[in-house]
Amino acid sequence: MQQDTLQILTILLSGAAVASAVFALYNWVASNAAVKKRFTQIVRRDRVPADLSLSGTASARKVAPVIDILSKLSLPEKGWENSGARLRFLQAGIRSKIAPQYYYAAKSLLALVAPAVLVLFFYFAKPQISFHLAFFFVVLTAAACYYLPEFLLRYITQKRIERMRNGLPDMIDLMVICTEAGMGLDAAIARISGEMVRTNPDLAQEFYLSLLEMRAGATRVEALRSLALRSQLEDMDDLVTMLAQADKFGTGPAESLRIQSDMMRSRRAQRAEELAAKIPVKMLLPLGLFLFPTLMLVLLGPAIIQIIETFSNKPVP
Repeated sequence: MQQDTLQILTILLSGAAVASAVFALYNWVASNAAVKKRFTQIVRRDRVPADLSLSGTASARKVAPVIDILSKLSLPEKGWENSGARLRFLQAGIRSKIAPQYYYAAKSLLALVAPAVLVLFFYFAKPQISFHLAFFFVVLTAAACYYLPEFLLRYITQKRIERMRNGLPDMIDLMVICTEAGMGLDAAIARISGEMVRTNPDLAQEFYLSLLEMRAGATRVEALRSLALRSQLEDMDDLVTMLAQADKFGTGPAESLRIQSDMMRSRRAQRAEELAAKIPVKMLLPLGLFLFPTLMLVLLGPAIIQIIETFSNKPVP
């Protein structure tokens, strides 16, 4: 009777842990999607609806105390908002204020509940396992679950960087057209932010944020350097350096932007050629594991059967 009760508690605890983790991740993604939707509407100069508030949902208010307690278990020390931890969220395109709390709450929840479920599993399903081996698996599970959200955040950041890298030459071409048409650099940034919001919303948001920083009082060079820091692109660093020199010496940026666009396109073509050159090396392992053994079996199979028949002096069934 006691064992049945413990099994029922294990099932309930596992279900509650999975539901809590899914709910935390859902609120994190939903809050970030709301921020992106609001930002896209601002860039398009539309009126922002009043029901897109990040804290307007009743469910978010109910779980806020629990999320706050769980996030404090793995949240960095005071002052993390100005540290590299905050920068990682900006580089991933996550600007919601409550997203870091859900992120660290998910880390704490996974690191605490997953080992507890594994301990209960060993207790009921594998009671003969040694203590040292069980302890090793529990510690390994806790470490893997704790760092799983970091791997997810890194993956999101890399995909976003790749999208911005591929779309940057097209945005520079639009900037060249705007500057040659007589627009200033600030007006060109505002125009291309609205034009690129559908094709490449990540770049459009970053450039529009730089424009807002300039309108708030920051210098053009400071806003562009913040843009390069958030985007984490080498091409963006070169672009910002070129624009800073053009702003310092008072030269027209149109010709410099055209040259920079050609260089970025050349780099994009070189990256494509590099990926194409890596294909034979990447195909070597699946060919060696799957294709070559099958081919050798088809070619040498009849000969092996004949050799066996010859040396055994009897037909092989």
